[in-house]
Amino acid sequence: MRRATGVIAAGAAVIAAAWLGACGDAGRSAAEGPRSAAGCEPPRAGDHRLAAEQGRAAVLLHVPPHPRAGAPLVLGLAGASQTGAAFARATGYSRLADRKGFSVAYPTAAGSRPFWNVSGHVPGKPDDVAYLRGVVATATRAACADPGRVGVTGVSNGGGMTARLACEAADVVTAAAPVAGGYSTLPACRPTRPVPLLEVHGTDDRVVPYAGKGPAKAGSVPALLAQWRRLNGCTRRAVRRTPQRSVTELVWRGCSAGSVVAHVRVTDAEHGWPGEDDVDGSRGFSTTRRTWAFLSSFSR
Repeated sequence: MRRATGVIAAGAAVIAAAWLGACGDAGRSAAEGPRSAAGCEPPRAGDHRLAAEQGRAAVLLHVPPHPRAGAPLVLGLAGASQTGAAFARATGYSRLADRKGFSVAYPTAAGSRPFWNVSGHVPGKPDDVAYLRGVVATATRAACADPGRVGVTGVSNGGGMTARLACEAADVVTAAAPVAGGYSTLPACRPTRPVPLLEVHGTDDRVVPYAGKGPAKAGSVPALLAQWRRLNGCTRRAVRRTPQRSVTELVWRGCSAGSVVAHVRVTDAEHGWPGEDDVDGSRGFSTTRRTWAFLSSFSR
């Protein structure tokens, strides 16, 4: 794999401008769809660094071999105290991207111990929704990806941020797949459109317990799923299947605008990314494969 060693440009706005020659008008809205990729020349395969705003680590952008304009983009959000590069290694998402032909952007949260602000607009905390909107715009242009096929996934604190983006950036996020997310402090959710959502969680998670915390069961997975069924207007009962002995999948269809709410419950799994970097599924359930299968099923 060939790797880029330099930062593509200094700052999100400058990155977008740097790609104007290849990708067209920097003012074009993401909502205008795959036309923004027309005539775009993707960068060479491998890892590239996109400069972030001051005080943040560069965004790692992985481009697959033989990249093509208009391919999907996945935004991968690391957990607490984890860098984007560490998330890439832990999940094997770049290896799957090479096989399936999509790009992945791995940003890192602010701080010496990176932590996404999942709690809303709190004084003194970074506006991570605005920041990640910029990352999506920049990475989409840099990779010549289709802005109508942008999926987001993340683990733990990154899973909570994934759920928040689905609420507050529904105009740029096509589908979301939070994994073992911390949901107890999420602000009120008012997405501008129904967003397909898949949640993956282990039943033995003691960091963000499956059933939630305390008498109020704050952040429980069943409560999150019920919320998204209401938001997406799902009218049908769940279809249940057990693809593997320890894995139960629930899918709610009959939702507004073709959206879906889905859940993967992994029995006895502890906190983290079930299957880790097993992109083949040879060791059992693979969160990497399952989240990609879900995210790649939708477009705006």
